[in-house]
Amino acid sequence: MKIHHIGYLTKKMDKTLAQFLRLGYSTEKEPAYDDVRDVNIAFVVNGDYRVELIEPASADSPMAPLLARFKNTPYHICYEVDDLDTSAGELINAGYTVLQPPAPAPCIDGKRVEFLLHGSMGIIELLEA
Repeated sequence: MKIHHIGYLTKKMDKTLAQFLRLGYSTEKEPAYDDVRDVNIAFVVNGDYRVELIEPASADSPMAPLLARFKNTPYHICYEVDDLDTSAGELINAGYTVLQPPAPAPCIDGKRVEFLLHGSMGIIELLEA
């Protein structure tokens, strides 16, 4: 598995984006709305590192409770995989729990993603290459 990005939860996209730019990142994808997850998403890069900024768009967003609990913070690692179903199945057999089943990611060219959780690892996202 190859790391695609680190997911960073934010309360204020514009302010957090400005800080990442100040730290030497550049905008890879401008903020856009993900209607599947009710969030605004932007991607920034610095060398080989990519960060996904995620801002809940409403109180109904599944990310809103995480933001209320953890504030602005990195909260998941996304891994790029060749076969989403096979990779997810292997992780489920290894003790991971599905948080969100496979669904298209509008801000990642509609590619399928799946979110999983493990007590020793936290949240991970699988992105089908």
